[in-house]
Amino acid sequence: MSFSGAAGVIFGAFVFFLGLSVGSFLNVVVYRLPREGLSVWRPRRSFCPACQNQLVWRDNIPCLSYILLKGRCRYCGAPISARYPLVELLSGVLALSLYGVYGFTLQFFFYWYFACALTAVAFIDSELMVIPDLLILPTILLGLVIAVLCPNPILTGSFLWDKLLLKGWNPRLVSLSGAVLGFFCGFLSLFAASLCYKLWRRKDGLGAGDPPLLGLIGVYLGWRSIFPILFLSSVIGLLSVILTLAAGRIPARGRMGSMRVPFGPFLVLAALFWLFYGEAIINWYLSLVTVA
Repeated sequence: MSFSGAAGVIFGAFVFFLGLSVGSFLNVVVYRLPREGLSVWRPRRSFCPACQNQLVWRDNIPCLSYILLKGRCRYCGAPISARYPLVELLSGVLALSLYGVYGFTLQFFFYWYFACALTAVAFIDSELMVIPDLLILPTILLGLVIAVLCPNPILTGSFLWDKLLLKGWNPRLVSLSGAVLGFFCGFLSLFAASLCYKLWRRKDGLGAGDPPLLGLIGVYLGWRSIFPILFLSSVIGLLSVILTLAAGRIPARGRMGSMRVPFGPFLVLAALFWLFYGEAIINWYLSLVTVA
């Protein structure tokens, strides 16, 4: 979608600032959802985690408030986590990028919700090493509904899509079947890997939330995305550990094998990459195979 012309620029700016605002809500989700005694909806107003003072409206302007407050609470002076402007900015960029691909359509809103859910998962897992079911399960169910409302060949691949349609299958059923297949491919691949590791080492190698997370990704991106995303996330994770060690954050001798690294953020990064570039990569690979 083109952003040329005054109308395109203005509407693109609107989508970006809408994304920033949604990012502000995502920060509420990231902080409150995994913590007992807190609800996403209550208390209604945001508060400082350090002093518990409720924030006024001018302290909740996405990104701008962080800059004006110089990264500190107005009341107690405690540092404000850089996560807040980062999540807001990331949500704005994702909204603008998806608008550029899908325009102002139902698919835009569906994939933006998917991207926002993944963003929340990544930041929660990186901080607390937990992936809340309250975030995963509704997103999976919504993904199945989306597959029916907006039939998508990506979920099955164009070859299988065309073949089933020629046999008289309903496009909505084909799309739903692709989403269900994507879930089971994602969930079972990590569940099997986790089970094998546990039988071998007598301890858990993956968090309980990682298989459902990859299943969720399969619901939205299809079964063909699962193994490329697994490979890419593993590479990103390995590079992250190597860079951490190179930076001098090396565990005490003998504790190297006990390092705990959340895998969710790496799955999210790989899934977002695949969301934008997956089909281009598949088409490029198929062109090589065809030429060969």
